[in-house]
Amino acid sequence: MNSNDTLLSSDTKSIFQLLSQFRYKALEDFFEIIKDDTYVVLKGEVLSLLAYQKTGARKSSDIDILIPRKNLKKFENVLNSNGFSSEIVSRRDRILMLSHSHQVSPWIKRFGKRGYEVNVDLNFDLFWGEYQGKRIDVESFLSDTMEIDVFGIKVKSLTPIKTMIQIVLHHYKEMNSLYHLAFHNCINYSMFKDVYWLWKNNQTDISLNKLLELSSEYDINEFVFYIFYFTNQVFQDAMLSEYVEAFRSRKGERLLDSYGLSEKERKPWKCDFKHRIEADCMFDLIKDDLTNEDIEKIENNYRLFG
Repeated sequence: MNSNDTLLSSDTKSIFQLLSQFRYKALEDFFEIIKDDTYVVLKGEVLSLLAYQKTGARKSSDIDILIPRKNLKKFENVLNSNGFSSEIVSRRDRILMLSHSHQVSPWIKRFGKRGYEVNVDLNFDLFWGEYQGKRIDVESFLSDTMEIDVFGIKVKSLTPIKTMIQIVLHHYKEMNSLYHLAFHNCINYSMFKDVYWLWKNNQTDISLNKLLELSSEYDINEFVFYIFYFTNQVFQDAMLSEYVEAFRSRKGERLLDSYGLSEKERKPWKCDFKHRIEADCMFDLIKDDLTNEDIEKIENNYRLFG
């Protein structure tokens, strides 16, 4: 498989970098207010710096923040006081978001005559709503954050190894969510580049022993195997193969050729990984297998999150 595609062309990169700078500038006061609170910025420019050692290497359209669930209302109030607003949802939908998702409706602020939007997603869980295993305590997970400079603004970030844990869980969720498979290009080369270069450029912090120890503590070895297995299908790196074999298990292997975030909705893929990663429309690959219950779930997710 071709793993040598550039992440972004230089022209595209400069445009996205300017937009990203604008987002961070728009949130400068917000980050100053929450500087002593427990949070981290996920993905976006923070991941760009950790994985590629520079800003602007990744396409990003919003800013994701992870916080303990108990602090959700406080962060929403700070965003509101800084001119951000969120779509008003019914009490029922709010309960659905809190109980069946890892985030709430995005907070948005519009600028200028063209109405350019800055979006902030508040995440309060590392897992998906369907997950039945042991959950990671977010407050404990955020106990050893580090400060990182993004366009001159100081924000909190996960350490490289915890960033890998978060990215593994995020990518697994997106690759298996019926909603994401129906509406998004959620299996793509760029996601595996993020994993590969985060690992490649932080091998001391993300050593095999350290990753095994932490992922075993969180009981997520099968998800690490799943993501590293497919990452190595793209990059075919001998050292990464050692990680794949160290994490290999029957439980992990069972996940490779199926999709779905719960046992009830899990279905076998009818095409191989190469076909999936190069597909223009993921929905075409799964639509014939969806039940009425699956379709209702997809529609509910679309209604809540767009």
